Amino acid sequence: MSIALISTGTELLRGSTCNSNSCFLGRELVSRGGRLAFEMSVADRAEDISFALSCALRTCDAIVVTGGLGPTDDDVTLEVVARFFGEKLVMSDVLKEKIDAFWHRLHAGHCPKKQYKQALFPENGKIIDNPAGAASGIFFETLYDRKMRRIFLAPGPPREFEPMAQNFLVPMLLEYAKERVSTRGFLAADIGESTLCKMLGDTLKNFAVEIGVTASAEGTRLFLSGGENEVQKALLAARQTVGAAALPSGETKLFDYVGKLLMESNLTLAVAESCTGGLIAKRFTDLAGISSVFQGGVVSYSNEMKKNLLGVPEEILSRCGAVSEECCRAMVEGVCRASAASCGIATTGIAGPGGGTAEKPVGLVYIGAKVNGRCKVEELHLHGSRAAIRERAAAKACNLLRAMLLEER
Repeated sequence: MSIALISTGTELLRGSTCNSNSCFLGRELVSRGGRLAFEMSVADRAEDISFALSCALRTCDAIVVTGGLGPTDDDVTLEVVARFFGEKLVMSDVLKEKIDAFWHRLHAGHCPKKQYKQALFPENGKIIDNPAGAASGIFFETLYDRKMRRIFLAPGPPREFEPMAQNFLVPMLLEYAKERVSTRGFLAADIGESTLCKMLGDTLKNFAVEIGVTASAEGTRLFLSGGENEVQKALLAARQTVGAAALPSGETKLFDYVGKLLMESNLTLAVAESCTGGLIAKRFTDLAGISSVFQGGVVSYSNEMKKNLLGVPEEILSRCGAVSEECCRAMVEGVCRASAASCGIATTGIAGPGGGTAEKPVGLVYIGAKVNGRCKVEELHLHGSRAAIRERAAAKACNLLRAMLLEER
């Protein structure tokens, strides 16, 4: 059974709201042996929703439609879907009671009649409970083009959609799936997409797997889908080909993996950031449990902060400048000394778009890492926007620490 997701909401097309529901549902399905075959975002217009349904039904047997189940005039999803499939809408007394109760939790007086729009559902449908909001989910089966189709309607707000997807939608979708699809992957740290594909071309050509790659500042994530045994064999072959840059199977996030290495080794970490402005500290502290090893970080943007907090000598700043190998080394040594951490990371550079010179152009970055008294500093020449340079610098600094930690094992 193939699954489609149609996300309704004009705000999704204007860029004012990110469609996190698509990512969430995709991850949930993949983690349980399923996957999305089709996804489309459309405005809150009847003709657009109908068009999306027509497209999805060409290849998919199950369709999840999110958004547009509220009481306002632009909430047209239920009406459009019911009309498209010829389903009669009826009023549910149970849902009316729920809407009344939900209204009176937040308001005084009678519940406005327009709120009861959320009590409508297809006559042959089933209600999916939504404890987090007034609009309930809906499920119904219908014959379309001589095939049985399964239609799920779900609220759009992520705080309502996500628990419904986890507890009801995904289990129900996978009940109907005839076979499970195994998806496994890993991050090839600091390897570009085209380079990785070239490396793995001959390795994977004889395996019956579907290949997916995703480029990022951290490297390229490889995903293989297919039968469990075939995927496992292909994954092993791919990791052997990639070599030391390959994270273990299932590890697709560089900072999470390095955080786990630190926790497994009982090594503490502190960071000193200039051009990355706290990105490295943020990435590490996104990982639950990192407080057991992460001591903290210093964003030492000015020379004064480098001197006063990290102990970078004035002589280095005067002779070599803040963007130099010597300064980066002094920063990582200083933050480890100040925090008593066994490991450290430092970054200093010119992220742009201004501030560069012929001698020190935009994109010149120094990264440093220290593990148990051993320190390394590397010079980088990065390209792209300010954001891209900062992201790449943070990732490369983390990867340098990863390599040094693995050398210690």
